[in-house]
Parts: sequence; structure tokens; C-alpha cells
Amino acid sequence: MTLGQRIKEARKLRGNMSRKELARRTGIPYPTLAGIENEDQIESTQTPVIAEVLGVNARWLATGKGPRDAPMAEESEWDDIRGYAQAADLGDGAAPDEYAEAHKLKFRASSLRRRGLQAENLAVYYGAGDSMEPVIQDGDAVMFDRSQTRPKDDELFVVRHEGHYLVKRLQKIGGTWCLVSENRADPKWRKPVAVQNGDDFEIVGKVVWIARWVG
Repeated sequence: MTLGQRIKEARKLRGNMSRKELARRTGIPYPTLAGIENEDQIESTQTPVIAEVLGVNARWLATGKGPRDAPMAEESEWDDIRGYAQAADLGDGAAPDEYAEAHKLKFRASSLRRRGLQAENLAVYYGAGDSMEPVIQDGDAVMFDRSQTRPKDDELFVVRHEGHYLVKRLQKIGGTWCLVSENRADPKWRKPVAVQNGDDFEIVGKVVWIARWVG
């Protein structure tokens, strides 16, 4: 089988997981994932994260060699949260980086459970810009939960708007959902920007954790 066929087989093993759901859980843009499955790419640097989400052996997924099923891992007190080089802009918007290199951050599993969070749904982007100061500053790590995509009034979300990734506060104003910045000195975001579900707007996940340097 080809790489694309192995991914399709692994998706079926996970209860016929859709390609859209796999893209959401891995953080890989849907067009990139579709290209891998449709043989536009014969190999990919994204296979480790795909294998992790699908619960299969990374070597089998990449090459077709070795056992298909991933070895059972011992339960750990630490969970790995995948971080991406992808920026979540706080101002004009960061263009999607389809080949952002990934790394992992470790969090106590008990801490995540107390907050009702599951590691496989979490990801970390890094803020860029100043329009969300003082809540989020340039370079801050922003963790978001990709399972929480329903809008909530006055909460922070990572969103895709007009093809760019942003971190903004969602507020319902006069029955319309709007993107709101904290720093009203930014001329582009001085006023709320009305949005709606569709091709130009998507909620990627709810912000659940922010980290920054002190001093």
C-alpha cells in the first residue's frame, strides 16, 4: 500500500475518522493532508503526528514495514502537548504555515484532567503582534482546545479569518458575533469586526492557557 492508502486504512480503524477530523486533531491543514492521501506527496514529515493521532506505528505508516499497531504505552503522569512553529497573530493575521515544525511540551496529566482537557485536543501556537496586549503579548505561548469550537461570549479563541490565524476575543454584539482586540490603539482593530461561519471564518479552538517570560 501507499502512504495515502495506509492513512485511509488507519482512519477506518479509528471508527472511520473523517479526514477533516484527522486534520483538526493533528493540526495539519486540510489541503496538505488531502495531498498526502491523494498521492500528491510520496512521503511526508508529518507522518509521526498522524501516526500518533491514529494510534498506529509511525514506521509502518511511513514505510509499510513492521507492525501496524502502536505498542501499548504505560500510563504516565505527564501528557505531551504538541507545539507548532505556526504563529497565531494578534494583529493583521499570520498566514498558515503548512510545514511548521512541531515540538512537544509536557503537562501534568492530573492538571489537564482537573480542567476537563484531553491532551489529544490541545495544541500550542505562539502569539505575534501587540493588538491583544496586555492579555497576550508578542511571543507568548498560547494553548487552545480544538474540541471547543462553539462561540462563547467574551472568551478568547484561536480563529481563522480571511485565510489567516488570529487570537481574538469573541463578543456577541447586537446578535452578531464579533472579533475584539484588547489593545484598541491598533487602528485596524479599534472597532469590533463582525464575523460569521463560512469560508472566511472558522473557530479553531478555545484558548485555555497562556505563558510568557517574566521580567
